[in-house]
Amino acid sequence: MIGFLLAFGTAVSEALKDITSKHNLHHVDEYTAAFAMHLVQSILLIPVVYFTGMEVLSGRFLWTLLASSVLQLIVILLYFKAIKRSEISVTLPLITLTPLFMLITSPIMIGEFPSTLGIVGIVLIVAGTYISNLSEDPKKVFAPFVSLVKNQGSRYMLLVAFIWSITSNLDKVGVEETSPVFWAFSKDFVILIYLIPILLWKSKKPWLQIRNRKGPLMMVGFFRSTSVLSQMFAIQFILVPYVISIKRASAVFIILYAFFFLNERKNFRNRMIGMTIILLGLFVIAVS
Repeated sequence: MIGFLLAFGTAVSEALKDITSKHNLHHVDEYTAAFAMHLVQSILLIPVVYFTGMEVLSGRFLWTLLASSVLQLIVILLYFKAIKRSEISVTLPLITLTPLFMLITSPIMIGEFPSTLGIVGIVLIVAGTYISNLSEDPKKVFAPFVSLVKNQGSRYMLLVAFIWSITSNLDKVGVEETSPVFWAFSKDFVILIYLIPILLWKSKKPWLQIRNRKGPLMMVGFFRSTSVLSQMFAIQFILVPYVISIKRASAVFIILYAFFFLNERKNFRNRMIGMTIILLGLFVIAVS
């Protein structure tokens, strides 16, 4: 049960991170937002790492860190390209396929495979999240998949979903080799270093953007930190595919926030149906 609660905490933190990020992206570019998020997380975790102590860095840890950080950087760049080149309503549902990909990658990489009931829960959460992001037009039910043929942004997002199914398993290896806190800090600190030249190349006056939005950007970094830490601790207790599936349930909180605070009533029927299916999937995983 503690693993489920930690994974649920990941979903809550992820939703808060996405909500605050959405507001920030009206004022800062995506490269500055990504850099600031990783910078705040690194600063917040430095004292935690200091007090918990350094870990012995094995060869397996270093190779895992290299692979994970490079893949995560690729994901960041592909994700932004997908958002820019395509409608979010078309590309976003494809992200929900990550837990399904993990039914293949997790057994191969770390020897984890969910129970039959667990698979049902994963499929329910994926289906619920997918439905909640769709238009109410019945003709557009398969639009995200149809777009893979002619839309480059959709192909980018599908690749993002697949890469996440790999990096989530690498997180498990990193945590096993060190600790949840040290792995979370190490991975995002390395990504922060990677982002510096990209920021200087692609962003205009990034330091001014950060100074003008330092409060909201710190909030994004804080929620990112709580999300990552909850996820890293959760994968010590329950299977990685379960954790990532529950993490995707952050859609429930985003839907509720949009309904009550942003007055977004568009696609309300699909969102309520999707949210109900997600909650059912969470229940199934909890009892599996």
